[in-house]
Amino acid sequence: MRPDLSDITVQSEFDPALFSNHEGPLVSLYMTTHRHAPENRQDPIRYKNLVTEAKNLLELNYDRKDYESVLAQLDLLEAYRDADVWTHAKDGLAVLASNSKTTVYHLDYPVDEFVSITDKFHVKPLIRNFQFGSHYYLLAINENGFELFEGDFHSIEKLEMPDGVETEFRKAFDDYTNSLSGMNGHQGSHSPTYHRYGDKSNVDEKDTAEHFRYAAKTVEDHFAKFRSCPIMLVGLPENQAIFRQVAAMPTLLNESIDKPVESMDEKELLERAVRIIEGIQETRIRERLGRFGDEAVQGRASADPREIGHALAERKVETLFVEQDKLIPGSFDPETGSLSYGADMLDASDDLTDDLAQATYAQGGDVFVLPHDRMPAETGVAALYRY
Repeated sequence: MRPDLSDITVQSEFDPALFSNHEGPLVSLYMTTHRHAPENRQDPIRYKNLVTEAKNLLELNYDRKDYESVLAQLDLLEAYRDADVWTHAKDGLAVLASNSKTTVYHLDYPVDEFVSITDKFHVKPLIRNFQFGSHYYLLAINENGFELFEGDFHSIEKLEMPDGVETEFRKAFDDYTNSLSGMNGHQGSHSPTYHRYGDKSNVDEKDTAEHFRYAAKTVEDHFAKFRSCPIMLVGLPENQAIFRQVAAMPTLLNESIDKPVESMDEKELLERAVRIIEGIQETRIRERLGRFGDEAVQGRASADPREIGHALAERKVETLFVEQDKLIPGSFDPETGSLSYGADMLDASDDLTDDLAQATYAQGGDVFVLPHDRMPAETGVAALYRY
């Protein structure tokens, strides 16, 4: 049976199922893409060239019956120029293909062209793309209602609520006593919708707390529990203080934007959000890098890949740093912790750093993909242990 577009899934979340056993050959293809014309018109052509490279590797190392389906899926992706893969492109593209299915990711960063064909997917660029804060929620609150936005480092999009869920408290609560007439919206062709709530509400603090509790539960039930992104509050400090007293949201950040959302345009809102997320990311990285030297002296950290492999087998790696552009030919067995250096017969892109990153991620550890000049050692990997 020939594949169709239903065999190709565009994902917005990093899926640990990629670490599960898949029958090879597995093709990992990465390339830079473009968001706008005319640059994006060349993306499918460059993709086709990479598929040709993959085809040559497959022909060299496998019998045709072992890769016919995976190659048909890769060709199908190029043939449908109006598919979401191309019309909703970002700055990079990851295509992970097996004989049974193909998973596609739009990346927020440009990536070097790369083709790998092994018995495991190459996912290090994906881990970098989905590090903490790469995607986040903005929850805008006011005495009269709330709005939810989803953002990355380049754009913000207003999210629609499910049918029957009200974001205006006067519609959600029968006993709402606000004397104002409600919210009036405006919408530009390329901008989120920002509601203007009025100047002052007659709702007292007790009612406001109840309303904010409803807003928090709505966001948690319909969005946050399905996508574990940090949530950033947007609104006046006094409203945020009430919200934090009543909201039990595990991913709610301490950092916030202390300004009403209706007073900002999309550009300012994005800049403020990105500045906060980048600051949090940098603080987390600096704190853990700062611990590395002392922890290594005490045996609670290492930059030796073999030691890290054994620590992973014992499930005690808290944080793994991997070098962004370094590839170490070899493989890792997560059950025994043993490492094998050197590429296998099929492909020199089998990467030890990628294997260690997958094992850390699968165990619930944090993985940071860093440039060479930020790595705490020259080995391409470094780890902090849980104990």
